[in-house]
Amino acid sequence: MTQQLTIRDEDFELARDIAGRLGTSLDDAVAKALHDLDRRTGPDRGLDFAQQAELDALRALVAEARPHIVPGAQNDHGWLYDWNGMPA
Repeated sequence: MTQQLTIRDEDFELARDIAGRLGTSLDDAVAKALHDLDRRTGPDRGLDFAQQAELDALRALVAEARPHIVPGAQNDHGWLYDWNGMPA
């Protein structure tokens, strides 16, 4: 099925330049660009590159710290506060 798409002249020139650099047809260059954009921004892609790198770094820190957790240790600091949430 073939459909027509209207784009600005400068976008057409850009697509033609990219197709020339890739050695592909204009249609293939535009299709590849659209697929690449969809892969980077699609619904399955929740994080950008910087966010994913930061998440990976945090996960690495957690994995590094995990062996040092003392069994039975708690993170309960409730004894530091009164019933109103003020420091005891």
